[in-house]
Amino acid sequence: MNRIFATLTLAALALSSCIKENDSYKDLLPVQPGQYIYSYVTTQDRVAMQAANAGMRVAILAAEVAEQRRNAEEGAEEITVENVEYKDKSILGLLFNSMTKIEEVETGYKLTFNKNYQMPDGFYLEGSLLIETGGKPELADGANWNVVMQPDFKLYSSSYSGETQINMNGGSTRIEANSDGSYTIQISNIAASIEGSSSGSSDWSSMTGFTIRPADEEVTLAYSSCVGQPFEVNGSASGYSIYSNMYGSSPLQMSYSVTDGLYIGTQIVSGTQECEFSSPFDYDTSAYPAPDVRYVYSFDEASRRYSFKIYYNGYVYPKD
Repeated sequence: MNRIFATLTLAALALSSCIKENDSYKDLLPVQPGQYIYSYVTTQDRVAMQAANAGMRVAILAAEVAEQRRNAEEGAEEITVENVEYKDKSILGLLFNSMTKIEEVETGYKLTFNKNYQMPDGFYLEGSLLIETGGKPELADGANWNVVMQPDFKLYSSSYSGETQINMNGGSTRIEANSDGSYTIQISNIAASIEGSSSGSSDWSSMTGFTIRPADEEVTLAYSSCVGQPFEVNGSASGYSIYSNMYGSSPLQMSYSVTDGLYIGTQIVSGTQECEFSSPFDYDTSAYPAPDVRYVYSFDEASRRYSFKIYYNGYVYPKD
């Protein structure tokens, strides 16, 4: 088992070893293969979306700079993406971490990461990304940004079993500001590979793109406006993954979709995620009796808590 996967399944394995053999645990057992499918597929999509997520965070940063500049007093210190703050805290540090650096360059923005500091989504990043803005420093009014992975850009996952390095080998990421207030993320042929793996690179694309919009139309991308606010997300992606098939000969094929997703920060709180092993020749059908799993999330506005149900191979957990 790849260590990056072990990181995400550690909690599930701990649950399996600690819970008594009661009815609730018996109900969980039939859907456990689906839990593993979900962890594999969502991790693959998170890896492929790293450049896109960074680009959206820079868009939030840039929108806040523009907002504060409009309201700045005459003679005040110039507000930039490097020094802009929210409640006396660096927004760059809040969106990334305290050691991430950003600079304005001729083509847009350049992010540089320190691999010793964890990102909000749990990964560690190294190297740099270039956000090409096409002369539009804000992601607004039909702007199209390209987020370009530089040759030194890598991901790391740390777990009880050690560190896993993920090499980001290529692909394209484009983000567009639409006229209706939404944003479209288009990823194509994202190639990534786990260091030491002999099965080759992933090839992950979103043919229709992912559409993102604030749930409240009064919310803007400026950090002070959107922090803690829900965003609606819809989209799908598929292709070869960073994981090996059961023979270790080629990448495992997968697909992912999110429908009517509602996210607060990086957490989905409402909507449906569907994850699938796309080829029956890639995996052990005795271990995975069904190739696909569905997670349906529900959000309680009053308590600000979410819950979810797992649908796998005709079983539902937890039961009604």
